[in-house]
Amino acid sequence: MEPRNREVLGYLAAERVAPQETTTAWVIDGYSLATHPDLCDRLKEVNVAAGEPATFGYRYGKPVLIADNGVIVAFAGGTYVFCLRLPRDAVEPRLVGRRPEKVSKHTLLRRKQEQLDVLVGGDWTWIEPWPVDVPKEEGLPLLAAALQRAVENATDGHPPRATDSA
Repeated sequence: MEPRNREVLGYLAAERVAPQETTTAWVIDGYSLATHPDLCDRLKEVNVAAGEPATFGYRYGKPVLIADNGVIVAFAGGTYVFCLRLPRDAVEPRLVGRRPEKVSKHTLLRRKQEQLDVLVGGDWTWIEPWPVDVPKEEGLPLLAAALQRAVENATDGHPPRATDSA
């Protein structure tokens, strides 16, 4: 396993709901598809708009984009979680997303929320998949450019940290 993926895979991890070879519309490699199909499509669309610098796949039933060196550079989950492996200060501010719900009272869900908070507190940024503060014709190109930067950073071997200067 690529060491830089350890933290993100810890967040994405889930229990299998079916045998590993099971793949249907709602089960991928035995894992429940835990992401809205529109968000899966958006991740693919951003990758295509960026010139397909990453490979689309699934990890634990969630869509990911993986750079050629094996580093996960983007992932999505649920109906609105879309993250890029870029520190927040390296992302166009109008693309930065935020959690729309309160911290859960349920232990498992709260633990996942806390794991996501740790990711987006460092090398990852929560992105608005359909940014509302950006004219529609600018949104996809801005997202594609951000993905290209995430791939460049990951393949350079030294993704910038939030404490690094730009």
